[in-house]
Amino acid sequence: MSDLKIELGSSKDMACECCGGQSRTVSGFVYRGDAAAAAYFVHWTRGGVASHGAHFDLILGRWGDAATSSDRRAVALEFRRTEDGPTFMVIDASDRPMSQSDLVGEALAREAVIGTPTAKIAFDIVDAIWIQDDRIREIVDGAG
Repeated sequence: MSDLKIELGSSKDMACECCGGQSRTVSGFVYRGDAAAAAYFVHWTRGGVASHGAHFDLILGRWGDAATSSDRRAVALEFRRTEDGPTFMVIDASDRPMSQSDLVGEALAREAVIGTPTAKIAFDIVDAIWIQDDRIREIVDGAG
């Protein structure tokens, strides 16, 4: 079992720009022990996960009073339901809104993540969110 724990943040609903449906974004922090390891944002269109998927946006790195944005990197994953089951794919973080945040020092391209220790960290964090954040049940419950 992972030593990662999540702390729930905000939840925000708004009209989806691409389809006019209702979209939702939930956020939170991920901790390893007492130290923050990441901030996260999960975004999806309610009732539209099968057709639109979902995005898991992570800000990884050092947090706290002495940390600056240069200590943190953005990593983005896209969730899709496929014929073979649920799947996650690393995508370019620069294409996601969180990459413009003052909290981010660098938005990582897909190629800078795949096959690196950052990929393992990102997937471990997504696993913790998947298991612990009940606000994403719509995504999880339809993923089987």
